[in-house]
Amino acid sequence: MRNGLQTVSRIISNSNTLPILNNVLMKTENGLLSLSATNLEVGISTVIRCKIEEEGSICLPAKTFTDLVNNLPNTNITISSSEGEAVITTERYNTKVKTLPSEEFPLIPIIENAQKIAFSAGALKQALESVVFAASTSETQPEISGVLMSQSGNGVKFVATDRYRLAEKTLAGLAGPQKNIIIPHKTALELSRILMGQADDVDMLLTENQIGVSAGDTQLVSRLIDGQYPDYQQIIPENFNATVSVAKNELSNALKTSGIFSRNTGSVAMKYDQAGQKLVVSAVSQDLGESTVELPAEVTGSDGSIILNYRYVLEAITAMAGDSIVLKVVNESAPVIFVPQGDTSYVYLVMPIKS
Repeated sequence: MRNGLQTVSRIISNSNTLPILNNVLMKTENGLLSLSATNLEVGISTVIRCKIEEEGSICLPAKTFTDLVNNLPNTNITISSSEGEAVITTERYNTKVKTLPSEEFPLIPIIENAQKIAFSAGALKQALESVVFAASTSETQPEISGVLMSQSGNGVKFVATDRYRLAEKTLAGLAGPQKNIIIPHKTALELSRILMGQADDVDMLLTENQIGVSAGDTQLVSRLIDGQYPDYQQIIPENFNATVSVAKNELSNALKTSGIFSRNTGSVAMKYDQAGQKLVVSAVSQDLGESTVELPAEVTGSDGSIILNYRYVLEAITAMAGDSIVLKVVNESAPVIFVPQGDTSYVYLVMPIKS
């Protein structure tokens, strides 16, 4: 019960205009207990195996019910309903919770006549997680407030950007959507969560304006974002004046250390030295002090330095596989590219900060 409630209740936000959206629908179906929640943009349903004595359905306030179940002993729970309330009992606990009529709960649509794309659950989860953090959170630019999914020459591309950074992940050898689609940010996050621990392949269903995915006992249905994604490929540099290869963990630690002294601005300087074969990561704060970290690196091309938002870089390299990261630099004012060493399926771009 706890896991099921956690799965569906994450999408619930407090609604004053539609109180039913603050509720989880509990319904017996085919000998199983179904839990459903929706915010009218995303709907999630999951099933729980249990003993059913009488068929029925009720709507319970999600936060109250979740908090209650989380604090009950780890024993069998019995739920019975009468008009306007649910009685929840265990060995020594007896609780009554007010309910709403299940007839008021919004219908979560069933996707029909859809394009179907089969994914490895693990690959789809990793692809979403490697780009979703770069999506915009601004409601004024809805077309970039999600993850672009498109057909590429060699597979399916997932892209996210907030115009200051961009992440692109390609899953090779797959047929993509019939047209470009934009998956909302929250949908992409929830989809990656419900894919956790899934070993089997999953089917993604796509229509003109909806996406649906079934993963084990859980189903997700969501609207797609209607809009034209920007032509991002034109901003990705193709030629570089320097490349820097550095150990991922060492770069991560250096950024975290320097970040202590750049919490207000987020900016750190990264100086690459071809003669010394090193990358120097530094930050200065007039109030706190300064930090300088020298990292051994393989540097080819010209020397130089760039100023970047350390949080943007940290989020990207955390999502990258492998032990080494390659930086590709044009100059101090052009976009900087980060890629995992030896992996062409992932590209991360960051706009530098002007000094």
